[in-house]
Amino acid sequence: MSQPNNILQPRLVAADSHTLSVVDDYIQRFSDDFENLSMALNTVIADDPASNGVLVAVRTALLANSEKAVGLSEGIMEQLILLPELEVNPYE
Repeated sequence: MSQPNNILQPRLVAADSHTLSVVDDYIQRFSDDFENLSMALNTVIADDPASNGVLVAVRTALLANSEKAVGLSEGIMEQLILLPELEVNPYE
């Protein structure tokens, strides 16, 4: 995207349910990746408290991002995908 979100003007756009499903699949994969990376960090052993604190912080952030992705998928994407089809009349 060439413009930051705060510059874009709100506008109505058409998106088919297939495209929304693909986006939802990507969001779910991100969630799974975050969770898997967090679990992988559980295998890292840190001897000093500072390193251990960093590992805990990174695991916590990864799990939080995973939960946000799940919430986005369940709260927004599924609702968009299930919206009824709209008929658009040509404007003359």
